[in-house]
Amino acid sequence: MKNEIILWLCSLVLVFLIGYIKSVTDKEYPITGTFGIHGKKVSYKLDKVSFDKKFYKNVIISDKEGIDARALIIINDEQSEIAFKKIDKGLECEIPKLNPSQKLRYKVIINYNETTYEIPKNDFVTLTFWGNIPSPVKIMYFIFLYFGLVMVLRSLLEAFTKKLNLKKFSIITCTLFITLNILVYPLYNTYKLGAINHYVPPFSDLINPILLMILLLWIIGTILIFNRIFIKTTTTTISFVTILIFFFLH
Repeated sequence: MKNEIILWLCSLVLVFLIGYIKSVTDKEYPITGTFGIHGKKVSYKLDKVSFDKKFYKNVIISDKEGIDARALIIINDEQSEIAFKKIDKGLECEIPKLNPSQKLRYKVIINYNETTYEIPKNDFVTLTFWGNIPSPVKIMYFIFLYFGLVMVLRSLLEAFTKKLNLKKFSIITCTLFITLNILVYPLYNTYKLGAINHYVPPFSDLINPILLMILLLWIIGTILIFNRIFIKTTTTTISFVTILIFFFLH
């Protein structure tokens, strides 16, 4: 029993580390930073993707008095500015939402006395808008995707121990990815594309080639495991390939 708990904890920790590294190295990871003005901290975050309903809200956190800021925005080569307004502990501005998949470029310019701070300096951040996804749908997508990865790593660890539960684990893994591909992802992406109550998205928008690739990989692997064909090699291969696909392609 103790060994089982250790194996499950190892799987959870490994998936957490994989997910964290994937998140911070992702091309959509926001630009963040903190700098000081006369001993007071000014913190910012410039997102690269927005799922907000009406506005993308950018917030600058600081208790420094006398600072002001504006967002410099470029849409279809047309430039405009939106001023930040004061809030408790900082400043905020609201950039009107564009249609799903549409993009704009923006930067934040912060002023204090005669000093100007340009973020990012000599460049712009590209912000892509998507439809608002309800929290239950996002949670469901997260659970099926990451618990599927937990089962991938748990199956890998099982292949190097007693192998007693490997068949059961491989079936659970397949079931999670089948549900993710057939039910969860189509619903998730329908909201993301803003198609709910507007139009029926094409079939190609309801499938994720990467998730489908992982599913097919595990269906083939499960068949080999059930037929006891190179069990350890098969499990090791499909597990590592799954992680590589998730990390580099998803």
